[in-house]
Amino acid sequence: MPSATGAAVPPRDTALAGAPELAVRRRERPGAPGAPVVLVHGLGGTLEEWEPLAALLAARHPVYSLDLRGHGRSGDADPTLAGCAADVARVVDHFGLRRPVVVGHELGGVVALVCAARRADVAAVVNLGGFGRPDPAVVAEHLGMAPDQAAVHAAAVHRFTVEQTAELFAPMPAATFERALDACRGDPLGLPGAVLAATARRAAATADQLVFPRPGTRAVRALFAELAERDPLDLAERVAAPVLTLAAADPPPPMPGAPARFADIVAAHTAHALARSRPGSRVGAVAGTRVPHLGRPEAVAELIEEFLAGAEPPRRR
Repeated sequence: MPSATGAAVPPRDTALAGAPELAVRRRERPGAPGAPVVLVHGLGGTLEEWEPLAALLAARHPVYSLDLRGHGRSGDADPTLAGCAADVARVVDHFGLRRPVVVGHELGGVVALVCAARRADVAAVVNLGGFGRPDPAVVAEHLGMAPDQAAVHAAAVHRFTVEQTAELFAPMPAATFERALDACRGDPLGLPGAVLAATARRAAATADQLVFPRPGTRAVRALFAELAERDPLDLAERVAAPVLTLAAADPPPPMPGAPARFADIVAAHTAHALARSRPGSRVGAVAGTRVPHLGRPEAVAELIEEFLAGAEPPRRR
């Protein structure tokens, strides 16, 4: 991917010693005019998922992606939002990043907000889909349901999401894992198969002909439980730094066993997230994909650059 100077910015992998050890990938072009950008993956992801976007942003910014604790090639530690935010802070401090922009996907978006709430030096946050669990009141309002009916539907969607995600990170035979990698390489749902396969491979620990996808079911359930107790949208309104909230405009694909009105509830939740903005912050929807930074990296890079060009410095609290 060409940089502003016409040459690709090569990635360099680094291991940050500490508890836990953190795997970091960085792209640093001397004289890059933009603010440093830290990329934070979602639950069960790795830094590999950022490769399409990182290569684009590196034209103007020093770019750093990391494997959160318990993910990819980073070490294990308590799976908490505070701990994940501390991982991001360690990257910022280790590399001496001044006024960083923190970009996160889903879990990573919430982690970015937590980090910005704790550090006055975060210049801006980009939250891609870190919206928390469906709110029954939002479901009732958007879909015209009675409150008790909305609560049942919202709970079913949340439970289904947790169980489906946890199942993905249960141990499996090595042959089953390899078949899953082959499916990834087929560019499922229009997403880059090579990137998906690299992410899955990086997240895999093997022993005795079994594959243990990280972070594992226990950590998945723990993080979902903590996320269920937070309102990321409320947190975004209280963060001092400007926030760009991005969502996929397309409905989720059909999923076997999904609860009734699954797609409608996801759409209502997304619409509510995009409606909650404040002065100095922006929202946007990316069409043509369910995972914007993977399916439409050029569009996401453009939205981020436009946002940063107009973002005001963070207010002192």
